[in-house]
Amino acid sequence: MAQKKPLRKLGRPTKAEGPRLPHDEVDRLLVEGEEVPTTRGRVKRQFPSLRELAERFGVAHSAVARYAQQHDCLGRRKRLLAGQPPPEVEASAEAPQAPPPAKRKTGRPRKSEEPALPRQELDRALVFGDVKTLPDGSTMTSYASYRELAERFGVATSLVASYAKEHNCLRRREEAKTRIATKADQKLIELRANAIAVSKDDALKMIDGYLLGFEEALSEGRVRVDNPTDFNTMVRLKEFVMGGADSRQELHASFSLEGLQTRHAQALRAARETTPAERGEVVAELMNSDEE
Repeated sequence: MAQKKPLRKLGRPTKAEGPRLPHDEVDRLLVEGEEVPTTRGRVKRQFPSLRELAERFGVAHSAVARYAQQHDCLGRRKRLLAGQPPPEVEASAEAPQAPPPAKRKTGRPRKSEEPALPRQELDRALVFGDVKTLPDGSTMTSYASYRELAERFGVATSLVASYAKEHNCLRRREEAKTRIATKADQKLIELRANAIAVSKDDALKMIDGYLLGFEEALSEGRVRVDNPTDFNTMVRLKEFVMGGADSRQELHASFSLEGLQTRHAQALRAARETTPAERGEVVAELMNSDEE
């Protein structure tokens, strides 16, 4: 009795067995074909079909079709038959590739290993946020969510949430915003004060330069001495800028509680020290007797 041919094991081959589909040979047969002798003793170039290649190498028809589509085998065959130089063939799918980055083991890390959660970076991102540059060149501060931080550091979302709760990160974020806003206001006030001071100094330099020029023109006799209007105007303007006696600054007086209490005490003391006659009071009995 003839022995049955052992069936090939289905499914994905193991690494020890290697790939079932010889990519180099399949690529050569699909693009260049193979030479087959004819009955007349000649040699004929023949291109096997995808189904014939699948049966020859014992793989699925879809595997050969997928390889032909990925590597453009039919298009390269047409260009070869037309006399065009074939383009460079892409690297084989089974070529050695760079090993993927090692994934961190799940669970609690060992004492000898680094902590799974970089606490300093996480605390900074939760409290102070990340500074991003906008298309117009300005910057803004954005705060990532717990889920985004968990994906960034490769940990669970619950771990980020528990850390934020234990260290009061949200409350500290609000305090940091307040402190930053206060410091920003102080910086703006300083810059504004510097700008005002610089502009006042520039104005005083211009006025002094005008007064010096007026003095030179007066000594040379180029200006009239009977009309000192311009000189008076510039002198008053200089005093106004410097806050002198001619600045005409308005003083707004307002009542205070201490001032009102002092006035009330003075009024009571004056009422006790004066007589009814001095105050202009009239006794009612005297008025009635006079009327009778």
